[in-house]
Amino acid sequence: MQYQMSGAPVPSVAPEPRQPLTPGVVRPVPRPPKAGPGALLGVLVLVAIVAGALYWVARRPAQSPAAGSEKTSAASEIRTAKIQVRPITRRLRLTGTTGAEHFAGLVSPRMRGSRGSGSRSARDFRSNQNIDTAVSSNARSSGGGSSPSSPGSSGVGSASGSIASTAGSSGGGGGGFGASAMRSATTRVPRGGGSSSGRSSGSSAGAAGAAASATLGAEGLGSTASSLSGGSGGPPSIGSSSGGGGGGGGEFNLTLQELIKPGSYVKKGQVVAEYDRQYMVNRLDDYRASVAQSEASFKKMLAELDVARKAHAQKIGTAKAELEKSRLDVKATPVLSAMESERIHLAGEEAEASYKQLLNEVKFVEIGFKSQTRNAEIELQQAQIELKRAEANVDRMVMKAPIDGLTVMQSIFRGGEFAQIKQGDQLYPGMMFMQIVDPSSMIINASVSQADVEQMRIGLKAAVRFDAFPDLQLPAHVVWIGAMAASGSGGFFSRSSSPYVKEVPVRLKLDKLDPRVIPDLSVSVDLMLEHEAKAVAAPLNAVFRDSRQPAAYVFVKAGDRWERRQVELGIADNLVVAVRQGVKPGEIVALDQPPPGANPT
Repeated sequence: MQYQMSGAPVPSVAPEPRQPLTPGVVRPVPRPPKAGPGALLGVLVLVAIVAGALYWVARRPAQSPAAGSEKTSAASEIRTAKIQVRPITRRLRLTGTTGAEHFAGLVSPRMRGSRGSGSRSARDFRSNQNIDTAVSSNARSSGGGSSPSSPGSSGVGSASGSIASTAGSSGGGGGGFGASAMRSATTRVPRGGGSSSGRSSGSSAGAAGAAASATLGAEGLGSTASSLSGGSGGPPSIGSSSGGGGGGGGEFNLTLQELIKPGSYVKKGQVVAEYDRQYMVNRLDDYRASVAQSEASFKKMLAELDVARKAHAQKIGTAKAELEKSRLDVKATPVLSAMESERIHLAGEEAEASYKQLLNEVKFVEIGFKSQTRNAEIELQQAQIELKRAEANVDRMVMKAPIDGLTVMQSIFRGGEFAQIKQGDQLYPGMMFMQIVDPSSMIINASVSQADVEQMRIGLKAAVRFDAFPDLQLPAHVVWIGAMAASGSGGFFSRSSSPYVKEVPVRLKLDKLDPRVIPDLSVSVDLMLEHEAKAVAAPLNAVFRDSRQPAAYVFVKAGDRWERRQVELGIADNLVVAVRQGVKPGEIVALDQPPPGANPT
């Protein structure tokens, strides 16, 4: 017998008889088919379902068998808040930048005056181009006479020759004061020893026409027309191309040579900027020299005009003497031949006509002298005005501070980007390059949306916070509200990039100053629209509304239940709202709406 280890007897088993081995075909064992992609996807979906079920079971709250315990658990999971008495302020937040109410803007000067060099040339004022000749001719005529023509008429010939010389040499406009007429009137005795009566009579016949043409001049404007401004012999007229006034030059460039550092505090009258003015100083020296030379030339012209006036008066005296002499010659005609008597009578008539012509020319000669003098005065005044403009231009190129304050530099487009103006920049006329601001008059420039502008009032209090100084907060108040709205441009002041959203500019004045506040700082402004010092405050998320009942309501905790109460609301800020009626201080309200199982009533 066989025994187990425990000692119990084990029944014996008879061995099976072995079968004889016979040859046969061995068939391969079939393998299970491989899983396809569809089966693999199914397995993944099944695993995801099982994982989701396990997660749902794990997150599902455990349910207790008691109904009272279920209500207590649901009530304990609702967030709550306590009704408090606190101040509430309704605010409106704006963004803006700092600025100054009192400031002075410095702009590049506009250079005045002509740009051409012709205006700086000295004026050579001359009364007449033949005055010197007239004076010398008068001197010669007073010192001697012409050759005698015949016995008994030598004195007449010498006197008449002096009239011809003085008249032909001192006329204006190229023809003199009746030069042709005087020459014809005084040819009673030929210079070469004799003259035919036909030539003398022909000369006297054209005396009147020659005198008129000589008086009016070649241009029909008088004997001094050529010497006026714009004439052939005069200076250039005002506004002409030679007088300048056209394009600019190197002397009118505005290049900053000296510039004060930005952020510096300056006093009134202190030099803050200076342009390169070397060319303008040279221009001023040229003008001073030309004006001095023009003044000297003007005095010379006045002297020449006085000489010409006296020379004309002398011609009149000489003509009068010739007339009296011819009258004496007429008394000697009884002892002369008929031909000689006729010549003396004709000479007397010519002398009388010449004398009358010179007397008639006096007023025209005076008018010509006055016109020349006035024209020279105008030209000299123009040169003096240009000198004053040049002096003013030199002074404009040195910029001084008009007020006490802080310097703030403007920006310029340089090298493909905007940069602060600095020394060496070339500016264009009328460009603002600096501001001098009064630090004691800082303001805030902001903008408000058109939807909120109806809440704005002058005098509203505000709290200003500075992005550059997070710990700095200053009080301010509204001092100005814009009358016109502007489209939002998406810039710093705009809260919207849409051009259809209108914004109104507003300005606030700081009630308290700080030395750190400078212009162009970005700020945020909280306007205090309404304020209540002691208000029964409830959190905003504790107030509920639904479409069926527009009135607001809250859930107040009453023991282990939630009581639904309708409330009347007041002002609100971003966190809490004032409750006028419906709750009391110290009560607990729900911040989340209780579930139906909490039995709200």
